[in-house]
Amino acid sequence: MKILSIDTASDICGVSILENNNLIINLDNNTGRTHSENLMPMIEQAFIQTNLTLKDIDLLVCDKGPGSFTGIRIGVATIKAFHDSLSIPCIGISSLEALAYAIKENEFIFSILDCKNDNCYFALYELKNSQYTEIIPPSTDTITNALKMCKQNVSSSNICFVGDGSDIYKTQICSEFETPIFAKPENNLLNSYYLGLAGLSKWEENKLDDVLPLYLKKPQAQRHLENSLKDIKISNMTLEHLNDISDILMSDFDNFWNPSILKDELNCENSHYLVAQLNNDIVGFAGIKVILDIADIMNLVIKKDFRNQGIATLLLENIMSLSKKLKVSSLTLEVKEDNYPAIHLYKKFGFENIGTRKNYYKNMNGIIMTKNVNTSI
Repeated sequence: MKILSIDTASDICGVSILENNNLIINLDNNTGRTHSENLMPMIEQAFIQTNLTLKDIDLLVCDKGPGSFTGIRIGVATIKAFHDSLSIPCIGISSLEALAYAIKENEFIFSILDCKNDNCYFALYELKNSQYTEIIPPSTDTITNALKMCKQNVSSSNICFVGDGSDIYKTQICSEFETPIFAKPENNLLNSYYLGLAGLSKWEENKLDDVLPLYLKKPQAQRHLENSLKDIKISNMTLEHLNDISDILMSDFDNFWNPSILKDELNCENSHYLVAQLNNDIVGFAGIKVILDIADIMNLVIKKDFRNQGIATLLLENIMSLSKKLKVSSLTLEVKEDNYPAIHLYKKFGFENIGTRKNYYKNMNGIIMTKNVNTSI
């Protein structure tokens, strides 16, 4: 069996071709995370040097993570494209399992990849009779908790630590374990050859799962967004809030209704408004008007300097919860036909386009959208 194995989960872009357990060619490129430029030329080079083509390959293997979010997507997309073109079987292997396959002599293998700030990705495997058994699945936590979990699952002192985290956290490991074994430095780096060996093992065990990225940790941008939203307070809007923003209502909120119209809405018993505040500064608000069991979303607006930070999503989630408490059966809204971010947001929440109102927004059509409140998001 010939195997094409690619690893793009780290700074190293790796390509290997194996004949069963035997390595035919191994190419590594450590020029930083420019895998989108390097991967295909490296694959082509591997085929040229081995006088093989993609049609000669019986199994495709890629690293599904954890690791670089962008790199993982490049590798998965490439393998899936090859699979779709020629129906070649494919499999994704975790970075942590690939690291374990570099170790051949020890009973237990604890794979660790550093993910900064005393946090790590980790997994525990047992090597017995040339078989690697997963004891702790790929996980993420602090190094302290990771080592604690390792000790809880291993009674033997015969543990080999592998991966860049085993070097970075060597002091902590030595303080927790009496006789830790450390892998050779070259085995702490991800390698497409060992990835291929792990893929072959899974093939022989008939464990071919769908190739999907393994994201144990959310992208940095998403984590930053979620942390920023922790400080956002959602509450019922009052006339006091209106007084606070009346001077900037039509400038900072995109020519929104003037204060007197919004004041009328706040005084209407059928209207319900929510306000989003950050350190007592109003950064957004949304409101609905209920008629019988149907509610119209009258507006959902965010202060200009705070857009694209998840506040609209947070407000809409709270509007949905409020509607359920008010026993509303469905929500409707109008949105400008060129307001693509808002349309995308509403569709994400399950709103459907049911019509158009001509020139609803001063020479701009309005799209009518609706959602059954009892439908899950």
